[in-house]
Amino acid sequence: MSLLIIVVLFSGCWDWMELNDITIISGIGLDETEEQGKIRLTVQVIRPDALSGGGGDTGGTKGGGGLGGDETQAVRLLTTTGETVFQAIRNLGTQASHRLFLSHTHVVVISREAAEKGIYRFIDFFARDTEPRPNIRVLIAEREAGEIMRHASGVESIPALGLYRAVQTAALNALAPDITLQDAKIRLASETTELVAPLTKLYVEEGIDGEKKTRVDVAGTAVFRGDKMVGTLNKKETRGLHWILDKVKTGIIVIEHAGGKQSLEIVKAESKITPEIRDNELVVKIKLDVNTILGDQQCVKILTEPDEIALLEEKQTAEIRTEITGAIKKAQELKADIFGFGDEFHRKYPEQWKKLEQHWVELFPGIKIELEIKSDIKGTGAIREPVYRLR
Repeated sequence: MSLLIIVVLFSGCWDWMELNDITIISGIGLDETEEQGKIRLTVQVIRPDALSGGGGDTGGTKGGGGLGGDETQAVRLLTTTGETVFQAIRNLGTQASHRLFLSHTHVVVISREAAEKGIYRFIDFFARDTEPRPNIRVLIAEREAGEIMRHASGVESIPALGLYRAVQTAALNALAPDITLQDAKIRLASETTELVAPLTKLYVEEGIDGEKKTRVDVAGTAVFRGDKMVGTLNKKETRGLHWILDKVKTGIIVIEHAGGKQSLEIVKAESKITPEIRDNELVVKIKLDVNTILGDQQCVKILTEPDEIALLEEKQTAEIRTEITGAIKKAQELKADIFGFGDEFHRKYPEQWKKLEQHWVELFPGIKIELEIKSDIKGTGAIREPVYRLR
């Protein structure tokens, strides 16, 4: 399906450019090298015969192996180095034999090691060049970005497209932020609101046949101050970030109750941030309204009685509070305003902001947070009682 989509995108508007005359880069990985001052560029390129329907099987990687020069693959892997991103991409041209094409690049993955030294030097090329699209997803690899490029994500025949969709799915479930190239440009240009990006890493698992398989996972958040990565948020803290930013669309809240774990599906979540200055103290009020339904229960108790629902709602509220306060605590420890609180104060108090702005990094950790959570369970699915009752 992904190959068909790209063929359709190219048909009709690229009469002047034959597919066999270009090298389409679908994903880019950027790492530091052992050689001082150089960047390692690893890219997934789509084979022209895969786009045109030739080349036999285009089903992506087999087993746990990575991408390479196998003619059965829909993509191939190329790697080179350079002193800058632009130079590295030009150096890649000696391997590609055709003009490099960046308009269908889905993801740019940057290693944590490189991000900790500064991300601006990587983002600038993609923002400045006219070919890369602003909706390219930006990710941070826990280890080497090149390793992420070498392995498929999910069942996509074009692995970089699979990674692109994995970011969107993770963001939908509030497991990671969904950050585009355009988002990164805006955050890096902001005087107050810091950049975040999704984290990705490799897992090695044993398959049913006993063969080890490599899986690419997207979960968690890389936190920046300025253009340097300074820390991370785990999954719970990441959802805490999403609660505050009004970006929780769905997801599962698991709570311990009545001797088992109960799953509550988020069906509605709305938040509002209100900044206040009280007697020279900076206060942020966060109001949250959440609705859930019972998705499954692992106890034999009837949970639909009013007193049981009330207990579940109380524990649900406590879990949401823990996630939010965890995100705020971590961000304040890192001195990184990833919530846009500074922008909220700027909008409401433009005159006072002129003084606050100069010291925002020092002021942000001392902001007082007032949290108001309204959390209701609105249903129990198709049944009211547990499937099994003790006899």
